[in-house]
Amino acid sequence: MQPEQTRANSDHESSPNPLWVLVLILLVGTFFRWSALSGMEEMLHHDEAYNGVDAVSLIRSPRLTPFFPANGGRESAWHYWLAPYIAAFGARPFSLRLASTTIGILTLAALYRLGKETLGVRGALWATAVLAVFYWHVHLSHLAFRALLMPLVGCLAFVALLRALRANTSSRWIIAGCALGLLMYTYFSARAWIVYAFGLLIWWGLRDRTKRRGVVIAILIAILISLPILRYTYLHPVEGLNRSREVAITNVDEFLTNLGLWAGAWFNKGDSNAALNLPGRPILDPPLGALALIGLAALPQVVKRRWYGPWLLGLALFAILPSALSNYAPHFLRAAGLIVPVALVTGAGAWALERGARRIAGARLAPLLPLGALVITGIVTYRDFHVRWMDLPTTYLAMEQHINQALDFIPESVPEETPIYFTPLSPWHPNIVFADARLMPRQVGAFDSRHCLVVHDAPAVYVSLTLYEADFRQRLSQWAETTLLNQAQQEFAEQPAYSILHALVHADALRGERVAEFGGAIRLSLLSSITLAAHPGETISGTLGLRALQAIDRPYSVFIHLHGDPTPYQGGPLWAQSDSVICESYPAPFWKLNETVLQNFALTIPPDIPPGQYVIAAGIYETPLGPRLAITAPLPQPWDYYEWQEIEIK
Repeated sequence: MQPEQTRANSDHESSPNPLWVLVLILLVGTFFRWSALSGMEEMLHHDEAYNGVDAVSLIRSPRLTPFFPANGGRESAWHYWLAPYIAAFGARPFSLRLASTTIGILTLAALYRLGKETLGVRGALWATAVLAVFYWHVHLSHLAFRALLMPLVGCLAFVALLRALRANTSSRWIIAGCALGLLMYTYFSARAWIVYAFGLLIWWGLRDRTKRRGVVIAILIAILISLPILRYTYLHPVEGLNRSREVAITNVDEFLTNLGLWAGAWFNKGDSNAALNLPGRPILDPPLGALALIGLAALPQVVKRRWYGPWLLGLALFAILPSALSNYAPHFLRAAGLIVPVALVTGAGAWALERGARRIAGARLAPLLPLGALVITGIVTYRDFHVRWMDLPTTYLAMEQHINQALDFIPESVPEETPIYFTPLSPWHPNIVFADARLMPRQVGAFDSRHCLVVHDAPAVYVSLTLYEADFRQRLSQWAETTLLNQAQQEFAEQPAYSILHALVHADALRGERVAEFGGAIRLSLLSSITLAAHPGETISGTLGLRALQAIDRPYSVFIHLHGDPTPYQGGPLWAQSDSVICESYPAPFWKLNETVLQNFALTIPPDIPPGQYVIAAGIYETPLGPRLAITAPLPQPWDYYEWQEIEIK
């Protein structure tokens, strides 16, 4: 075992008072993490909203679960952390931001403890100061992603392990095992760190007999705490391992390519994902990069035990590994653990630079050089996040600001009895589901207007993401009188980001020419006239109106057939057919009894059809290949399809 301290940590380590310096660093870190809370109130990424939805489910139905299978599968610790913030501040982006930035601030304190254990007090202060202004962690601290837990719990786990190794008491080993077990519930990338920690434990046990009992205790406790998620993965391997399988690379060439991308990420080009990074921004800016390089060179001299240097490099390697073995490298979320060793090594560089400067400038002025580097880094970090990233068009879209700006308009401006529809979305879009509690008691729906239109018997409000459907108002106006309530124009786009419309259906718009009821559950109407004569090769089109007559528990499809006499049931040919799911983005289980779903159809007449009289018929069946619904009105009907009209093919 190496000596407790090297000579590098033997002098001037505790002046000035480290407590006050630490408090000042924490305040600076808090400023960098809380100063954007108001500016991000209208931002909520798709995955963040998913986490919020699951946290809301914990509030409504309290339970213990190790894993949430939706959205690729997610470990549960993050959702339990979010739940009290949502309970206190409501289902809104601010609640999630406050929860995540608080984790970021706690990580500063945890890193100080790990730095104190590995670099001593002075090195720990510098490492914490680095983390306070480190762009990667400042950015990640603003996002409600579960990966943010990995640096925090990882710091605590490795502090506990190193202290247990030093003290070698049962209580310390138990604490270490508990912290290591909790790491399993943070993020799937943390499994690489767990493998690394288990390897270290086994190595310590093999090298030192006096540590074996403690090592066994720590491993058993870690496994015991991990049992719920291990059991879940065993019972549900597809769900439990889904995310890892989805993103995994498949060959050595991809792995080598990823390593090359990671090599360039330090100073050239980082993650291009607009949600996770200022697109392309490298990990290190020049001042921080200089400190990191100094830290790498000086690591053997500044660590408290000489083997801490290789240990830190191993920690970095195992943090990069999940991204190196998966797609979209360099992926800053999957490698979130890398934040910890980078901050420690860079802090070691600042500490080494201060010690070297003492020979020239003296003890009082020596800290100014590394401090100046961190001040420049802080200024650049603030600019890159608050000015450059927050104003990017790609950020606006990636963080779904258009949806959340519209959501903020509704509670104060739309009466509670007014139905709300979002388009082109779906009822299960996480931003819509998460906002449901905020919009209650309003009836909320969502559909993709490329699939269908949904109109309500009463006046309704439509939130249209105009960037994606510039002609929505024009198409809705065919069926309803529309009034523009609100609109958001962005400099980067010709079309408004969103438009909020008030709509009142025209009096006779939904009065169909031919109406049939299927299974006592769905009423089908033809809302447009069909020509009485056509030629081979022509396409007949029209609009269907569908209404729920009762609550429906499954999706349905509609078919339009063209047949002659005899019918297909009597052995005759089926000359043409059109078949489609009824409003795929707003399926029947979501329908309300007071709304109509409008869906277009097109039926192409075959070019080789003989001239004569034919019949256009329609029917409904369970999606995808279920039975047809019987006609319940008008009666009697000989078949399970409704013969709309005759058409002459000339």
